[in-house]
Amino acid sequence: MSRIITSSHNADETLSRTATLIAERMHVDASSIYIYDVSQNQLILKATHGLNPKVVEEVRMSPSEGLVGLVHERCEAVQASKMQDHPRFKHFPQTNEIRFSSFLGVPLVEHRKSFGVLVAHTEDSRVFVGDEIEMLKAIAAQISSLVSKALLLKQLDLATQAIQPRVSPSASASIHLSGTPVGTGIALGKAIQLHPGTPEEPPRETSNPPEGELQDFHSALEHTINDTIKLVEKISGDVGTEEAAIFHVHLMFLEDQHFQGKIEKYILEGNSVSWSIYETIQEYLSAFSQIDDPYLSEKGADLKDVGYRLLHFLGHELLAETEKEGILVIEELLPGDMARLDANRIKGIITSSGGIVSHAAILARSLRIPGICLDLDLMKRIHEGDLIALDGKNGSAVVHPGEELMAAFKRRVVLEEQHQEHLDQFREKPCRTQDGVEMKVLANIALENDLNQLFRHGAEGIGLYRTEIFFLSLDRYPEIEEQVEVYQRVFESIPQEQPLMIRTLDLGADKAAPYMGYPQEGNPYLGCRALRRQLRKPRVLKNQLKSILLASGRREKLSLIFPMVTDVQEIRQAKQLLHECATDLGDDFNGSKLPEIGMMFEVPSSFMISERFMKEIDFCAIGSNDLTQYLLAVDRNNPQISHLYDPLHPAVLQLIQILIKNADRYQKPVELCGEMASDTDGAVILAGLGLRIFSMNAPLIPTIKERLSMISMPDAERLAREALKSESALQVRNLVRAHFNDPLLKIEPLRQSISS
Repeated sequence: MSRIITSSHNADETLSRTATLIAERMHVDASSIYIYDVSQNQLILKATHGLNPKVVEEVRMSPSEGLVGLVHERCEAVQASKMQDHPRFKHFPQTNEIRFSSFLGVPLVEHRKSFGVLVAHTEDSRVFVGDEIEMLKAIAAQISSLVSKALLLKQLDLATQAIQPRVSPSASASIHLSGTPVGTGIALGKAIQLHPGTPEEPPRETSNPPEGELQDFHSALEHTINDTIKLVEKISGDVGTEEAAIFHVHLMFLEDQHFQGKIEKYILEGNSVSWSIYETIQEYLSAFSQIDDPYLSEKGADLKDVGYRLLHFLGHELLAETEKEGILVIEELLPGDMARLDANRIKGIITSSGGIVSHAAILARSLRIPGICLDLDLMKRIHEGDLIALDGKNGSAVVHPGEELMAAFKRRVVLEEQHQEHLDQFREKPCRTQDGVEMKVLANIALENDLNQLFRHGAEGIGLYRTEIFFLSLDRYPEIEEQVEVYQRVFESIPQEQPLMIRTLDLGADKAAPYMGYPQEGNPYLGCRALRRQLRKPRVLKNQLKSILLASGRREKLSLIFPMVTDVQEIRQAKQLLHECATDLGDDFNGSKLPEIGMMFEVPSSFMISERFMKEIDFCAIGSNDLTQYLLAVDRNNPQISHLYDPLHPAVLQLIQILIKNADRYQKPVELCGEMASDTDGAVILAGLGLRIFSMNAPLIPTIKERLSMISMPDAERLAREALKSESALQVRNLVRAHFNDPLLKIEPLRQSISS
């Protein structure tokens, strides 16, 4: 294989010669390689020895068709001594395969997913024995990485084929554009230009009576709410629950009575439903535009997304769909559009509005789509079909890159792909430091869909089960029976020996659904939220606690986390409510014991008096996101000050050290379940401070396992001691980076995101 790779002139030749080599070594009459094209949902014949070579690239089938599709679907070996008699056999006469009788197929697997099928045929009817099957599996395992690299390079070559200049040869000279990074990574591809999704003003007049227009509005409203809930589930399952929470504000807009009332008022005055929605959205957007605050302006983008999706249901076309593959160039990309993008086609994004804190940018980073934000004047220098080399890490793009830059980009793409393969080995391994100190790495979840991510990325249990997304997906508080059914499905999916930590409802006026009746507050982050509100109005909390108890059965490793605790009396009251719930349930609660009790340490005062809490709780959970915001007085979603938000600030580290020391004195475990746990710099410092339980979005688990495997505990402890003495988060990060020989930072990590 090494000789084939080094002596082949292109990917097609590599695959063809590989098929021939397999046929010779396996002593079979034919060998073929099929590759699954995600964008087309088809398995495509890419190389063959024995079949008609003229049909390469022409023979295609869906994964639900043929014996090849069966191998791909099952991701396991399939054989048939007389393939024509098999119920899944699909005949392709142009291949001349009729002369072959037996079939053996094994999947080509990378990142634990089938991306193609390796097939062997013989003319005689025969059953392949165990050793032969294992041999073809071994060959498939050995060549999978090489085949995927050959295909990757072929895709790059196709993406970078020169296009004919439209004006003069000088027009294709390289153009270097500099902007703001919004999604890390690199991409090569041709520009796909789409116009912003701003509809024209719909006709105001209508021939329908107001009753009919109102019915159309309520249908559009119901459809858009359901569509938004599906988006929450999709993003939660594909990416993570924090990213899915972006669409909570969309649900709040849709269910807001004042918003609905304005639209209904216009309809009842005799206006069309489309015009009424459009006019209401424009009024809101006009009000938002008067607010000189980028964070609140982003809420305007959310409202625009909601309104335009309502209009889309009523037949107004917005963002044009594209079947093209390349780098999307668009003035404004709304969160709903971003969530629906096909990441297999869209290799990168260039936009001119939103910036680093926009919800579309957050989704781009989570979906691992490279992206940058350019000034509108710079964007105008990009034309449809222009070849672009995009670097999302430093916020730059080169239009018409030269050969030298192209070669460098290709090398970087291959290196990134190789690193992803390297990370794959950490998924099933326990998390250990270089000198063998074991850490527990858990996952944050919010919906049942998240469990797929948990198992796929090697989590050792659930460190934080957020229950609020389920509540926000409804238009009323769920009944006990409904909650039991949802919790039970999650509980039963997690092995008994793994920890499962569930947090009670953590909502404030900033996130709550309209039906919850939260009053408007000047500063909801510091208001009557989470446990504070639940203790004042305990019915909702008691129903949730009863549901958790009923769903738990005899599960041993179940823990409850109460959020936003600032006073010892609050945790005592919460425990008292739990005991009352168990008593109220009587014989219905047959659990052997009550769940362990923990609390979120996220308010600075609770860290300062953490020793007082130890007698009341069984474990501690650190919420580093809110802790950082509260302690540093920084709203991380406000681009004017977001550069000040960094959980590695020495003040944050000092509070975490206080808690870990107090917990250790009382032999109480401590977990951290904020973004800091999945920060490659932060994880090292946390380990050095004594943290042993990390909980994070599941896709980031292999990266943290790799990072911690590269450092010994004495080195981590030394870095932590130096970090506590540092003056800034920048110094702390550079301490860690210097140890790993990573490039040092010259400015605060988020400060560069607001400068251009």
